[in-house]
Amino acid sequence: MTKTQNEKIAQFLSRKGASLTAAQARARFGVQNLRARIYDLREEGMPIQTSMKTTRTSSQPVAFYSLGR
Repeated sequence: MTKTQNEKIAQFLSRKGASLTAAQARARFGVQNLRARIYDLREEGMPIQTSMKTTRTSSQPVAFYSLGR
């Protein structure tokens, strides 16, 4: 049985210390709209936190999603 994008993201974020950006989700899971998938998972009760950080490759802040504990 093939896992859905939501299942893949939930499993990935469940790893200790894991965080995910939109670019990483696109490369790893083929997710085009990570914000929508995060919304779905939050609606299912996952305590996902968002932190905005600047990176070496972007002058604009990038959203990093991780599980709140």
